[in-house]
Amino acid sequence: MISSLTGIVNYKEGQVVELLVGDISFSVWIPLALVARLELGEKITLFTNLVVGEKLLELYGFGNRGDISIFKMLISVAGVGPKTALMIFNQKSGEEIKEAIDKADVDFFLGVKGIGKKTAQRLIVDLRSVLDRIKLQEKKKVRERAGIVYDALLQLGFSQQEIDLVIPKLPKTGSDEEKISQALKLLSEK
Repeated sequence: MISSLTGIVNYKEGQVVELLVGDISFSVWIPLALVARLELGEKITLFTNLVVGEKLLELYGFGNRGDISIFKMLISVAGVGPKTALMIFNQKSGEEIKEAIDKADVDFFLGVKGIGKKTAQRLIVDLRSVLDRIKLQEKKKVRERAGIVYDALLQLGFSQQEIDLVIPKLPKTGSDEEKISQALKLLSEK
């Protein structure tokens, strides 16, 4: 698996860039917005997914890990191939795609060539549970990192929802006592 490539943009045409990595050039399909931002000779890192077809191998790349994760989720849905997923990214950002799935916005996907109502509905149904699971894992990680601060706020009677909103706003450094004090200030402002 090729999970990322760092190299020099050697050539670009349409949605394909040629990335020179050492003495090897890789052709990578990328969203149009990313193509527009890249300059020939620029050094970049692309987070990639290798798609194995019957007759060819194709690399798809994105500027961040979040977008490649969304791309992989999209192509996991029946009826959505890598080209269709890339067309979705040509029209919207990764965050907008996640938001549309979260809000069950079928119309969001209907403007994409190759996506009809049934495929749009399937996208939302199939991926909503995946996104919910990811959100739950992220909350769990935040809670684990917060540790003592999280437990102290629970003991003081604050709800998990209130704490989950405040914890990301706390400074990464400092003592637990300072973080609890800061959290209490933030919670009292609401």
